[in-house]
Amino acid sequence: MDLKQFITIVPDWPKPGIKFKDISPLMNNGDAYRYATDQIVEFAREKEIDIIVGPEARGFIIGCPVAYSLGVGFAPVRKEGKLPRETIKVDYGLEYGKDVLTIHKDAIKPGQRVLITDDLLATGGTIEATIKLV
Repeated sequence: MDLKQFITIVPDWPKPGIKFKDISPLMNNGDAYRYATDQIVEFAREKEIDIIVGPEARGFIIGCPVAYSLGVGFAPVRKEGKLPRETIKVDYGLEYGKDVLTIHKDAIKPGQRVLITDDLLATGGTIEATIKLV
């Protein structure tokens, strides 16, 4: 299945010069969403993943069904002030600004094999920050 047909490019959003990649059409199509999720599940199964880590919010949309299918846990990466217990944090750059991401300090156990899920790469800032948190 060609998943590119389910991604809508929104020009100049959230600011001029940005080409936002909207995955809503993929999520709205049950076959496409299942196919995309199943592809990630197969990849993760081959890697013997112990836990999925996903940055908010689209990393949750991808990571939670993958974790469920694999029968493994999911650890959310959230913006500062959104997680209730002790966290670690990383500052990172977006294509339209700066922000801070956090993860619970005890979310990942030593030796666990981690798969980070998100919907796409733009500048890569969110994934780079998530990698640093892991």
